[in-house]
Amino acid sequence: MSSKIDITKPKTVKLFDLNDYEKLINGIKVAACMITESHQIVDEQSVLKRLNALTINGASDGNCCSCCGVGPFETRAQQTSHYKHHWHTHNLKRKLFGKSPLSLGQFSNRQDDNSSVSGSDSETEGPNSLPTDLFAAATRHCKAFFTNSSGQVFCIYRCILHHKKEELSTDGEGYAWVERCQHLTIPGYLRWAVLMVSGGHFAGAIFSGAIPVVHKTHHSYVTRRGQGQAQANRDQHGHMPRSAGASLRRYNQEQFLKHVQDIISGWATDLNGCSLVLYRAVGALNQGALFGKNSPLNRDDLRVRVLPFPTRKPTYKEVKRVHETVASIEVYENLELFQKALIAASAKPTTKTGSDINAERSKKTQKSPGKPIDRAKSRERTPRELPMQMISSEDEGPCYIDSETPVDWIKVLSEQKSKGIVLNSRKDLLNDNSASGNTSCSEQDNVIDKKTKKKKKKKAEEIKPLKHPISKIPTNVKRMWMAISGNELSSLETILESWEGDIEVACNTQDPVDGNTALHKAAIAAKPDMVLEILSAGGDPCIRNRHLQTPYASTPHHDTRIAFRMFQAQFPEKYNYNKSQIPGPLTPELLEQEKEKKAAQKRAKRQRGKEKQMEKNKTNEFLLLPDAEKVKADQPRCFLCGTFLPKKPFEYESFKFCTIKCLQNHRSLRPLHKSATWSVYA
Repeated sequence: MSSKIDITKPKTVKLFDLNDYEKLINGIKVAACMITESHQIVDEQSVLKRLNALTINGASDGNCCSCCGVGPFETRAQQTSHYKHHWHTHNLKRKLFGKSPLSLGQFSNRQDDNSSVSGSDSETEGPNSLPTDLFAAATRHCKAFFTNSSGQVFCIYRCILHHKKEELSTDGEGYAWVERCQHLTIPGYLRWAVLMVSGGHFAGAIFSGAIPVVHKTHHSYVTRRGQGQAQANRDQHGHMPRSAGASLRRYNQEQFLKHVQDIISGWATDLNGCSLVLYRAVGALNQGALFGKNSPLNRDDLRVRVLPFPTRKPTYKEVKRVHETVASIEVYENLELFQKALIAASAKPTTKTGSDINAERSKKTQKSPGKPIDRAKSRERTPRELPMQMISSEDEGPCYIDSETPVDWIKVLSEQKSKGIVLNSRKDLLNDNSASGNTSCSEQDNVIDKKTKKKKKKKAEEIKPLKHPISKIPTNVKRMWMAISGNELSSLETILESWEGDIEVACNTQDPVDGNTALHKAAIAAKPDMVLEILSAGGDPCIRNRHLQTPYASTPHHDTRIAFRMFQAQFPEKYNYNKSQIPGPLTPELLEQEKEKKAAQKRAKRQRGKEKQMEKNKTNEFLLLPDAEKVKADQPRCFLCGTFLPKKPFEYESFKFCTIKCLQNHRSLRPLHKSATWSVYA
């Protein structure tokens, strides 16, 4: 078993933070694991020399191999089989590159069997050769790896740097990679579009840096729950369902495609200005929504690239997460940490032993769920036996056999029934068995009785109210309480000056009846002067009584509450006022401002009342006028209710109204008004 590799999490740099990114690419180079061997430029003369060296030795009449040093061959078939062997092919390639041939033993003992065909032996020769596993992991990875002048290694997604049809890793030195990384700092290059379509969900956005400029989401019901695919895909695998739900999903699929295509065509100008268009659309239906008719996007466009990692359901939140993930750069502090992380991420799982496989199988058998229930079919109910019904006696009626029924009861009943007379009931037999020493039944009954008694005791204890222990109250404390509750004294100055003992303990002593302290009693009695004296003497405003009320909450009087707030303003650190429910400190200046504010509110209320009364009088005067004078009135009002008319009143002839109801009522009452006005003018 190989030991686990300790991997530290790399730090992350965003492409949008241009200052950090420019510092990161200072002295940028392509990592060694990304560079392939450059194509060797060989002149014609060197090639001819190597080919002449590979010819068969003429001294041996063509029976020896000058490349591998084998021969002479006894037969033509033996010589042909040698030339077809991988060993000979491998040595030919080695000699083309100016390397010495390998013997058959060296070729057989090679660790990498596949390298017999490849011609490069970079694993075994030369300290500057690249590690094969690291190179393979880097070339298959969805990110490109770079180093900077400070020795850091950082990773950038390939989909940002190049299209999958472009090949940048065969230039030998990686100048094309470096150039693409430097392009990311160009203004306007970070204008990207992210589009996602899946299962009737569409989500897309266009980002300028880290800011979403345009975004849109759309959803249609095209997939039946539990079916796992869209209705259009389901129709391609056999007969088409004719249910109402299937028809609805087909119609929604067509409308969904049209709606998404309209959205993308409306974004045509914005998409043309994007340097990258990243999308996720799996399947012909989803891709048809993005690259369908009249779409400004083309799959052959090098700006249009597929997201290189799996995504969740298309939502606006997921689009923002994908955009942030693509723009994230992982930075490793040194090359060792990077190599450990890369090899660990691309490492294949270790081979499992037979015991591990058996353990996994046993776990699967234990955790494997049962067969899925088909809701459309009726379930088979397990048959259950009904209890036997027997007649015990006339007063008891039918009885049923259960666990408490004595064994001999059925036998006794059958004997009595055969004689035609049933004398003993089930209750009598139970009593007889308990008296005759049936220990098993009696023990069970005793256990059940004990359990029921314990439950009853617990319930009774829960129902009973908790009694608070009554402690003796000193007489001087009782006198102070009487002085606070009485109407004779309005100040405790004389009592507190002549007090003997700890005055703070006396002020915080709770009454055993209701739990009120001296501060509670002074607050309830509406004596603000006593409240201030008790607070100064050490009365805690955070103590609660039996009703869970603090002294401030127990008083309904306005002046008393102001006294609490004034004391808090004077002594802000004496008590923990957060638990006392006092809303906040109050100074005399703030108190005056509150009084002025309330007086202004009262004046404004009185003024509004006067204006309402004046308006009511004007309305009544208007309503008393005949219709002929209402038409000549200065202010346009409703002819029936007298309210001001809207911009477009309801009218007939020369009469105007605020609502259609007033118009109808006026029409029904108009003959009376008309006759009355005519009689007056006549």
